[in-house]
Amino acid sequence: MHILLGMLLCFTSQGANLKSDIQNLSSPYNDTPNIIETKDGLLLVWASGSRPGYADVTIQQSRWDGKTWSLPTMVASHATKKTGAQQACWNPVLTKASNGQLALFYQVGLSRETWSGRMKISYDGGHSWTQERKLRKGIHGPIKNKAIELKDGRLLCPSATANAGWRVHLEFVTPFRENWGFMKTKPLNFPGEYRATEPSILMHDDQNIQVLCRTKQGYLTGFWSYNGAKSWQPMERLAIPAPNSGFDAVKLNDGRFAIVYNHSPKLTDRINLAVSPNGKDWEAIKVLDQGPSEHFQNPSIIQTKNNQVHIVYTINQNRFQHVQMDPTLFRGKPIVNGIWPIL
Repeated sequence: MHILLGMLLCFTSQGANLKSDIQNLSSPYNDTPNIIETKDGLLLVWASGSRPGYADVTIQQSRWDGKTWSLPTMVASHATKKTGAQQACWNPVLTKASNGQLALFYQVGLSRETWSGRMKISYDGGHSWTQERKLRKGIHGPIKNKAIELKDGRLLCPSATANAGWRVHLEFVTPFRENWGFMKTKPLNFPGEYRATEPSILMHDDQNIQVLCRTKQGYLTGFWSYNGAKSWQPMERLAIPAPNSGFDAVKLNDGRFAIVYNHSPKLTDRINLAVSPNGKDWEAIKVLDQGPSEHFQNPSIIQTKNNQVHIVYTINQNRFQHVQMDPTLFRGKPIVNGIWPIL
């Protein structure tokens, strides 16, 4: 079954954007999309099956050639070695290494509390993949959002665990053929203060690195390193309301930072785009989608080599919307005291 697209070119005060409604997916549950640019165009992966956590949930992928999305294909599923029983796959994340390899990270297990990390590697931009590799206990790779590359060539992966409360940590990954090396930080928050997960990393420069986090408490949190990821400052609450739902952020080519999230402490009935010159002072750019009976969740955002911003997010955990925007046309209004302004 092909992915069908309904395209709409929208002109607003924030510029023109191309919206592609990705419809008619083969399973009723489709969630946690993750997008990356390859030499052959955009590559999208996501979790797909009957329902979240069901044994038939696999990882699917599709390609965007600038006009259409390709037929979805399964790239990962998991069966236990002892019994061969299927287990659910979760939260796929694509990561490119400077050596040209493309890695697919994902989690397996019944629930977030029992997740175990897995990965596959591609040497041809995602056209073929190696066999599944189990990551050692406590290592998960990027848990939802993209990794970033440090000056020394290592990848810094935003990660988290939930088996002892929601706790964020970071992993340092050294890509080398199929034997990627992993190290990790200690937990960087206390669940009694901030119940945080699914971080997103913003690289300001070689020394200054910002991490934003989802929480259960109705707002985003964040923390910084000022010495190139050698040590980390305490986690703090940010003046950005957000429900307990996935978000994503990226550094733009012009030096600004962009975040896609639900601007509400509880609701996912709208999804918003904001930008910042410094990761602290944010401006509202656009409400990408909204509807009282809809749930917009788990966005993934990148900027491609032609400077276009691409965003993919889930609608009601069963279909996706793909939005393409020109960031040179972004004109925003300040978000003051956590209040989204009238645009």
